[in-house]
Amino acid sequence: MKWYEQNFINRRDWILDHLELLGLDGNETMIVLLIDFMNEHRIPVSLDSLHKKTGLNEEEINRIISSLCARKYLEIRGSSKSVRFLLNGLYETDIARDQRILDKSLFDVFETEFGRPLSNREMEKLSDWNKVTDKKLILYALREASAYQALNMNYIDKILKDWKDSGITAQMIEEGKR
Repeated sequence: MKWYEQNFINRRDWILDHLELLGLDGNETMIVLLIDFMNEHRIPVSLDSLHKKTGLNEEEINRIISSLCARKYLEIRGSSKSVRFLLNGLYETDIARDQRILDKSLFDVFETEFGRPLSNREMEKLSDWNKVTDKKLILYALREASAYQALNMNYIDKILKDWKDSGITAQMIEEGKR
């Protein structure tokens, strides 16, 4: 299973978090998010449905679809039964691969430190932290929890909240200014 197909991954959050790196303009972003939403809820995607949902004219939708296909973010597959709009290329860009490597290593570090696989709930929690907290800071919180032999997500969450409230950064920890 690909990283973006995991239950704990919110693809639309990932897209919004990486807009500047993906280089999507406002209308492209709207179309991508709408396609992802429609795919997730098994709603058939068509140029007409995109037109009705966005209010964009069909010429503009065609331009956006062509642009997304040219950048290999979107693939359109047709069969005798349906046409499918797949955004897999969006998640498999170099940016996505870098993100996956970083995220994967973060999950691996936690599983190694905990000495067991993480539960879905723990993976969701780690994914949530990863969206709003410096990865180095997360690792420092894990190291501190390990030093106190309190390896659980609630304790690490408390450490991260305390550090945030105190304005402590990863750089401060590295410089010993904490």
